[in-house]
Amino acid sequence: MLIWLNHVCLQSEFITGVFMQIHVQSVRRAAAALVCAVALTSLTACNSDTDAAQSAGGSTPSKAAKASPAAESNGIEKLSAKEIYDTGMKTNAEAGSFHEKMEREGTESDLRLSAAECVGTVEISEKGSFEIIRKGNDIWAKPDSTFAKGMNSALGKNAFSTEKWTRGTSSNALMAKLASWCHQEQVSAPDTLDAGSKAVKGKVTTVDGQQAVPIVLTEKGESVTWYVATTGKPYFIKQDSSRDDMQDLTDSDFGGAVGAKAPSGAVVEAPAA
Repeated sequence: MLIWLNHVCLQSEFITGVFMQIHVQSVRRAAAALVCAVALTSLTACNSDTDAAQSAGGSTPSKAAKASPAAESNGIEKLSAKEIYDTGMKTNAEAGSFHEKMEREGTESDLRLSAAECVGTVEISEKGSFEIIRKGNDIWAKPDSTFAKGMNSALGKNAFSTEKWTRGTSSNALMAKLASWCHQEQVSAPDTLDAGSKAVKGKVTTVDGQQAVPIVLTEKGESVTWYVATTGKPYFIKQDSSRDDMQDLTDSDFGGAVGAKAPSGAVVEAPAA
């Protein structure tokens, strides 16, 4: 099993000396934050399944809207919490691509991704933002002035410019770290929930107009909730976390074209890490 699939703290850092304070948590590993010492105590102290189930049943996302009463259930809500989670992850991967928006304290990303392509933007509070394109092994990045200044200062050279795209491949450590925000493993190796997880399912609710079943992992008042669609295909559509330092995300536009292509305009080669 890939490391990122395990319930451990998974964070990506830029190469040594380059924005070491910037951390990228795996999009799917909000559960890991609940079991790491930096987040919460071990799961052995989790609430009982009954308490968690009550919490799950009462969980209703903000801005929820009623789904069409004519929508027919796909039956996913009849499965166990693990089966629902695993099915949602697998269904997203089988779609081949999707649009994902992520938010956590000081960080936002808006990306369209597949196993081989990624297009979008990443914004890091006080450190700037950058556009990212990945097509196969080719990676391009274009920063705003704040991000370019910070990167160039850390590297000791003018490798990034707001006027030019910086290009490298997945074998370049720096470019690979920038592209790691895309979390393309979600398509190539979909996540599964540990068999011993205390996550439980709640009652079918509505989220962004879509009927979905929540899967909740709770620890000492902190929680992460995953939502899997109960109509149409059982896509994983949303993640809500109670902590500011754990990511909230939404997935949509499953199977849509990513449209990654080499950018036009000036391009410079990325420095060797």
